[in-house]
Amino acid sequence: MSERTGPRERLTEQLLLLTFARLTVNSAVRFVYPFLGAISRGLGISIEQAGFLVSARWAAGLATPLVTGTVGRRQGHRRQVTIGLALFSLGAAVAASFGTFAGAITGFAAMGLAKPSFDVAAQSYLADRVPYERRARSLGVFEMTWAGGFLIGAPAAGWLIARGDWATPFWVFAAILLAAALGSWVSLDGSRSSPRAVGKLDWDASALSLLAVMSLFAGGAEVLFVVFGVWLETSFGLAIVALGAMSVFIGVAELAGEGATVAVTDRIGKRRALAVGLALSAVGYALLIPGEDSLVLGLGALGLGLAGFEFAILSSVPLQTELKPGARAQLLSWTVVSMGVARAIGAAVGPGLYGSFGLAGNAILGAILNVAAIVILLRWVEEPGPSD
Repeated sequence: MSERTGPRERLTEQLLLLTFARLTVNSAVRFVYPFLGAISRGLGISIEQAGFLVSARWAAGLATPLVTGTVGRRQGHRRQVTIGLALFSLGAAVAASFGTFAGAITGFAAMGLAKPSFDVAAQSYLADRVPYERRARSLGVFEMTWAGGFLIGAPAAGWLIARGDWATPFWVFAAILLAAALGSWVSLDGSRSSPRAVGKLDWDASALSLLAVMSLFAGGAEVLFVVFGVWLETSFGLAIVALGAMSVFIGVAELAGEGATVAVTDRIGKRRALAVGLALSAVGYALLIPGEDSLVLGLGALGLGLAGFEFAILSSVPLQTELKPGARAQLLSWTVVSMGVARAIGAAVGPGLYGSFGLAGNAILGAILNVAAIVILLRWVEEPGPSD
């Protein structure tokens, strides 16, 4: 970068780089859901075994606090961002290389460790540089890549699978993320975290309750998300390219939720916005019960549920970064762990639940978990005050 680049312009350039890297990471994570059937057929495994690939990916995130407490604290966020992207690239390449369940689960586990390590470091890097009052807007742009992973990544992956095989997208994402890792090392500031963000984490009722809230609504989303591609494929006979097109619809719904976060969360308060998102998700999931046999109603209900989920998750990020400002990265890491455990459980039980009770069983469980999250949030989680 030019020496004449000012702090604001430099931060904008870094935000764009991190946003592009996260868009690619999220694309590699999220394209798996609509194409889980294609992946299972390519590996010669059952859909239940394919669900365990996703479960292993989320379970690997349990090591995130260890990574943050060593690499992040001692070496700074730049190194953790770079290592996270490089490890994800390696994991994608391993998953694609062997064509076996063992090789795939090893690669998925590596990606599962790499993603939260990168996410926490990138979120902390930005949070250190943006005041709490404006943080939902800046982090909202960064977090919109979750919807982008579906809106852009899933159709692109479908196109690649149709012209290659199930492994082709993994190779493409591996190459892009290797380049992003090198770019991050060159472009990000090498300074360590601010002193406020690396202290000891003091657990209290509010922090513990926030972990419970995040776990409940993450598990509720995962138990549905892991089977939605199979539901569309088996109930309505959608082909690979059509599944990619349906992913665009879901991505647009999620993008609406993320755009709402950027527009209103700073104004109405992060805690209140999180409650609104959880309520919308619960309603959307409940509507999947009558919508199981209708493509239009089912997709509409799923879209509403995921739009609410995105509004909730993005509204929660600035809340997480300021609830314990003296131990910001540590709380983010433990949030990743709690959500990872919930998603691992959801990914493991979701296919079996779908096989036994149909989509309605998954929808009922998802709605119940979101209602429980609302109760805990409003009873025990406090809204942080303004930062300096």
